[in-house]
Amino acid sequence: MQATIAIAPGYQGLVEFCELIGEALEPFERRIARAHFGREREVIAVLPRGNLKTTLAARIALHHLLTVENAAVTIGAASRDQARICFERMRGFAQHDALDGQLVIRHLELRHDDEHGRRRLLRVVPAEGARVHGLSSSLYVGDEIWAWQGDSLLEACLTGLVKRPDAKFLGISTAAAQLDSPLGRLRARALAGTVTRKGATIDAHAPGLRWLEWSLPDDADVDDFPAVKAANPASYITTASLREQAQRVTPLSFAQFHCCRWGAGEGAWLPPGAWSACAGELAPADEPVWLGVDVGGRRAASAVIAVTASLQVAEVHVFQGDEAVLEVVDRIVEIARRRPVIEVAHDPWRFRSEALRLEREHGLQSVEVPMSTTRMGLASENLHSVIVSKRLTHPDHPVLNQHVSNAVAKQTGRGWRIDKSADGVQIDCVVALMIAVQRADQPVAPAALIGWL
Repeated sequence: MQATIAIAPGYQGLVEFCELIGEALEPFERRIARAHFGREREVIAVLPRGNLKTTLAARIALHHLLTVENAAVTIGAASRDQARICFERMRGFAQHDALDGQLVIRHLELRHDDEHGRRRLLRVVPAEGARVHGLSSSLYVGDEIWAWQGDSLLEACLTGLVKRPDAKFLGISTAAAQLDSPLGRLRARALAGTVTRKGATIDAHAPGLRWLEWSLPDDADVDDFPAVKAANPASYITTASLREQAQRVTPLSFAQFHCCRWGAGEGAWLPPGAWSACAGELAPADEPVWLGVDVGGRRAASAVIAVTASLQVAEVHVFQGDEAVLEVVDRIVEIARRRPVIEVAHDPWRFRSEALRLEREHGLQSVEVPMSTTRMGLASENLHSVIVSKRLTHPDHPVLNQHVSNAVAKQTGRGWRIDKSADGVQIDCVVALMIAVQRADQPVAPAALIGWL
């Protein structure tokens, strides 16, 4: 057995450690490492797929285990499979001849006993059923946070920082497909601070948080391969290889995983920033409107959206529960008392009888819009078009915004249509808006006598 090699702590020690095990840091990795050893206790690095993210996280975590007194490292992974992938990287480094005898390898766990006989522990835990609440770690690492489901694992890591004044969190990931996600909310917090963008690189500072991102700028096209290369800083990724990769995967996958474009992963139905660009004022209180109605059940919302001829959202009303259908009827009647209602367009499921009653008792014209695959596809494309072209104006209503964020594009045999991003989320406001916009944007002219045959 060879003599134990002393490994120095800190940034320079990490550089020397990586060279020792034959994994020298590339320039962009050094930038991330310097940030990790800086003053901020939370550091997030976001890069496209294939840019050594998990490998860098593994090297930093292993160096921490070997050099920090009373070290305890917790690495969070998106799934059990991802946890195994991450651990196998560390296992390979741990078995390097230079580290002979310094580490004990267990299932998803590394152990190191220091010169005083005190045990240091590194463990990898998957997001599902993660066991990090209650742990007191000196380093928390979040691997591929974009794929984490829910906030539980991230919350456990960040709240654990209070237990040790020297504890840090290092997150390393590809961009998230949905802005309303654990990683998306971290990014929003970072971008609310001081932000510097130079080409493909974003460097943001917020209280306690450092954010480094390599991504294709919003004003660059995904087929501008030199620009895409700039967002992929690993030396072995070339413009030619990216051009080839664009032919292998779907455009949406290429945008998220190789351009690191936010909200553009598979399933995203709007370009990044398109919805927020349409935010504006409510329509005047006396302007005529088309009403779009979508009635849900016990687990879904029920929504009434009013849209004017100029596609300005005039009203947003959302109700929950089985009795929501009665509240929807009452609200439609109330709206009709104070402004002209051209028609009440609705999905007939759960609302046909109420629509007939609105016609008979209140003189409101109702139009059925069955949500078949074909109709849903046409209505989805129409709503997408009016948003991207900025013809729609919405009031930045928080529930409507949430439902827009919850929606994804689902491919069908007849094109694509809007659908839920996951079971249990609500998109009923989007469906109601889609119905109202379709009717307002393409009003049917009344029948007229043009002559006799």
